[in-house]
Amino acid sequence: MEEKRIGQGQAHGKAILIGDHAVVYNQPAVAIPLLDLTVAATFAASPAGQMLQLNEARIALDELGADLEGIRVLLNQLLADLALTEQSFLIQVHANIPQERGFGASAALANAITKAAFDFAAQPLTADALSQYVNLAETIAHGSPSGIDAATVQADEPIWFENKKAQPFQSQLQACLVLADTGVRGQTVRAVNIVKEQLKMDYDYTWAAIEDLGALAKQVREALGLDDPTALGAYFTQAHQDLVRLRVSHPKLNQLVDAAIAAGALGAKLTGSGIGGAMLALASNESQAKQIAAALQRAGAQETWVQPLH
Repeated sequence: MEEKRIGQGQAHGKAILIGDHAVVYNQPAVAIPLLDLTVAATFAASPAGQMLQLNEARIALDELGADLEGIRVLLNQLLADLALTEQSFLIQVHANIPQERGFGASAALANAITKAAFDFAAQPLTADALSQYVNLAETIAHGSPSGIDAATVQADEPIWFENKKAQPFQSQLQACLVLADTGVRGQTVRAVNIVKEQLKMDYDYTWAAIEDLGALAKQVREALGLDDPTALGAYFTQAHQDLVRLRVSHPKLNQLVDAAIAAGALGAKLTGSGIGGAMLALASNESQAKQIAAALQRAGAQETWVQPLH
């Protein structure tokens, strides 16, 4: 009996250290891979149907809801490009990346599924083609993606992102990052539209915040290369104030930023689109990071993660 073909793909989450929202306006940004937050996809032939199983939920391709419209469009494009439109299959996905928290969950899902489909079809997949497929899904999900998520969910090192191009670089920083989930779903499209409206209403004030975020990105990259955690923390806190000016923060984000700094963090800011979602704080070492994580949980964080930056 002939064995079933199986294709596999994996990706991980991401966090934007600096440049949230500003990157949409061609300002530089820095993002890091979150290697402990992963998505694994398996594409296997099945007797009948075209099904997607996300953790425990199994859904037919033509019944995917609005929250998975980007994945439905992506899959239809992949099936057409790989001559698999008549193929019956089951795609099984296992993920531990929180949805709509700014951790790149949708980009990682699209990345893993694309890799699995190409692996199943035994076709080569270039990095550029992979990015194009991921950005197709991201455009449906988020409107006008910058491309930073697509680049970082397949990177192993920090990413310098400028003019829609990603360049990996090494961090020399001996410090730890604490990430915390507010428990409030982020609202990417709404947040992007808020910034657009802000530019219409008060261009100079809004553009000054966007430009400051771009300037801070360059300083953040330098601080990472020079192992300067004190400066880096100050840049994070300054960036959060810029994002507050852009009206994309949230009371719970501000509460967690304040709690982190009160617990000894060198700096803290929201990460991602805001209006909920997640924040990050910088700690001098792992021991301090654990103390900050505990303080964030006491302040209402739903979940926390600690990640070294070196």
